[in-house]
Amino acid sequence: MIFYSHSEKTKEGKRKPTKELKKHLEGVTKNIKRNIHPHLHFSDFLIHSSLPEVVGLFHDLGKYTTYFQKYLLNNKENNNRSLKNHSLISAVFTFNFLQNILHSKKQLSFIVYYCIKHHHGSLLSPNRLPSASQQLFNESNLAKQTKNILQHSTTAIENLINDNFENDSGFHLSDNAFEYNNKRIRKVANRLQHRSASIDNYFIVLYLFSLLISADKIDAGEAKTFETSSIAPDLVDKYLSTKKNNLLVDIRNKAKNNIENKLNEIDITKDKLFTITAPTGIGKTLSVINFALKLKEKIQKTQYYNPQIIYCLPFINIIEQTYKVFNDLFKRQDVSLLKHHQYSDIWAMARNEKFEDEEIELSKKLLEVEDWQADVILTTFVQLFHSIISNKNKMLKKFYRIAGSIIILDEIQNIKAEYWPIIGATLHHLAEFLNCRIIVMTATQPLIFKTADKEIFKEQNIVKFKPLLDLKETEYFFTQFDRTKIISLIENGNPLKNSDDFYSLFCSKWDNLKSCLIVVNTIKRSLDIFSKLKEKINNLHIYYLSTNLIPIHRKCMIRKIKQLLVNKEKVILVSTQSVEAGVDLDFDMGFRDIGPLDSIIQVAGRINRNDREGFKNSPLYVVNFENDAQRVYGRIIINASLKIINSNKEYFLEREYLNLIQDYYNLITKEESTSFEESRKLYDAMQKLRFTKDKYEEETTVENFKLIDDNKAHYSDVFIPITKNAANVLNIYRNEYLKCEDVNKKKQIYLKIKSAFNQYKLSVPNRIINYLVNNSNGIEPLIESKLYIVNKEYIGNYDDKKHNILYNYETGFCREKIEPETLIF
Repeated sequence: MIFYSHSEKTKEGKRKPTKELKKHLEGVTKNIKRNIHPHLHFSDFLIHSSLPEVVGLFHDLGKYTTYFQKYLLNNKENNNRSLKNHSLISAVFTFNFLQNILHSKKQLSFIVYYCIKHHHGSLLSPNRLPSASQQLFNESNLAKQTKNILQHSTTAIENLINDNFENDSGFHLSDNAFEYNNKRIRKVANRLQHRSASIDNYFIVLYLFSLLISADKIDAGEAKTFETSSIAPDLVDKYLSTKKNNLLVDIRNKAKNNIENKLNEIDITKDKLFTITAPTGIGKTLSVINFALKLKEKIQKTQYYNPQIIYCLPFINIIEQTYKVFNDLFKRQDVSLLKHHQYSDIWAMARNEKFEDEEIELSKKLLEVEDWQADVILTTFVQLFHSIISNKNKMLKKFYRIAGSIIILDEIQNIKAEYWPIIGATLHHLAEFLNCRIIVMTATQPLIFKTADKEIFKEQNIVKFKPLLDLKETEYFFTQFDRTKIISLIENGNPLKNSDDFYSLFCSKWDNLKSCLIVVNTIKRSLDIFSKLKEKINNLHIYYLSTNLIPIHRKCMIRKIKQLLVNKEKVILVSTQSVEAGVDLDFDMGFRDIGPLDSIIQVAGRINRNDREGFKNSPLYVVNFENDAQRVYGRIIINASLKIINSNKEYFLEREYLNLIQDYYNLITKEESTSFEESRKLYDAMQKLRFTKDKYEEETTVENFKLIDDNKAHYSDVFIPITKNAANVLNIYRNEYLKCEDVNKKKQIYLKIKSAFNQYKLSVPNRIINYLVNNSNGIEPLIESKLYIVNKEYIGNYDDKKHNILYNYETGFCREKIEPETLIF
């Protein structure tokens, strides 16, 4: 009998086999062996000589039942569908094989069992007990499957094992190989979660699980495997040699050279955590890539492998901006560059490939993108950290790729303070266990490593990091700039109450010959201020930017504003925090509602960014709208900012920002201990492999980690068909995607439109949606997908008097009509 692992549906609706099971198992084994990194440090026994064969060959052993073969080939029909399930019996066999034949450590036996058991889904906590009835059901099915295998598949399994294990030739299968000793398995699991609990186990589980599920999907999908290539270490030098020289370029070159010179001081086997603290606009992006390329070359020469470069940023709009720079830089060599975030266009990436079948083209490209198969990855913090602190199959699939990589974290201050300790500890362990090199950089270096040492490692001075600009160098670069100054307009006990209050203050400071940036903390406040400025000021470019605009609208707005500023037009931009970090705009002056001090300094980085002549010490005025900041950021952080800002000084020059931010972070770490509790609980969950909680448990679990607050339960998606392309995408979504009954075909349709579709989507609070549905004809629900559509007749300008506008070309979604309580997106 020929056994198969996969099948596909023919045009006639029948199923035909596509791959023999033995070839699939051997293919997965080959992928695992190829992908194991040569410099892992968390356990000597992890790379046991037989481990790749054990994991790869046995993960689908349960497919050797006739139950599964009938399910696979007979249009997936079976009287008892549960008997085709194969993960548990495969895991049980592997556990017994490791215990009784390889004589491996019991701990590793369970970890492999655990990874195989869950390889078709997400990781559940090992102590999650099945009900008594479920346990009896499992035992009954295992008994039937074992009998079936011994009756039909003994020879096939024995040949598989004897062909792949040289030291175990002559293996004979018996029913003992499938003995489900749940008590013994649970005993090892309990030891792992309690007496032997350690962070090593967490990273071992994730690494093995990731190796398996990635290798399995790539072999099943027949996607290509990827090997990183060399990149010329002098690529940035050649790129910068084409740029014009001026004072700013000279300072940037000095910073780049100082950072590069630290390579001579690095112990390649010990120094793995690095920081760069330098002012905004000093060219950190190209400086760090230059350092990474030269570090990559050094690793190649000393450790004999080619590290991947993973460049992470907090926001998608900055990724798009950085991607243009990288694309220009790397096009000079044959370097594969991958951009991965929720709006990534998989279809555009796939069009360059040569496939006869469009469906195969998309599915293969999706596998390659989600597996991070490229020399340089440009991605978000969410993609990275949710691939490390997670139980989700889809996210963990690429975890093994992180091993040995050079990870760059740009604008790290955007990670909320309560997660500093867990992020710092996680980065330490990536360096310790997976041989990663990690570079954390920002103009306002948060204390993620110091808080990790204090809150997670109990001040044992475990986390060692090396500044790539030492304190004197950092101070030097801050003193080279007099681009901006921060001026407090906050009067104790007299916060601003409304847009009229702000307008009066604005007029007292605004020079109408200058461009101006205004940043506040909530969408409602930003809309009020924009409306007031439009009402009062004529003949000037006044624009609005926040997540109240759909993504494609924001992108166009940034591009338009940038061009106006380059042309020296006088622009006023009212925005929320979405403009703070990395957005390459350069205003003459600005206003910022009180917020975290690092955010205030980031806004200053959008003012006189390019150190223009005649704009020395351009002002950023700090104001205080009543209650807005504390609602968004909490009392502790805002009180720390107020304490720093409201000193007796009239203003703070840019050269003083470094000392300001250090004082601010010191204040937070003294007062923020209770807010770090979540980090401590998450670390405990990781150590004890507590991935998920049982129904009645209250403890924090790994799946509780959310880098960005998830308010999906209180928000709904709204589609804005603002262009002809949007209408076309919506038509495909309605008439093809929602009506398609074939699961695989439906997935392909969605992959085609996903990137474009998301560009026209907003998240809107449910209470606003409910109000509009009950009081307007301009919005309708698509019940099948929990999506709402704004009628194109209700999209327009403020001065359009024909009907009530629900999406405005200037400010986006028209929530101000129902005056909801203050919100932030």
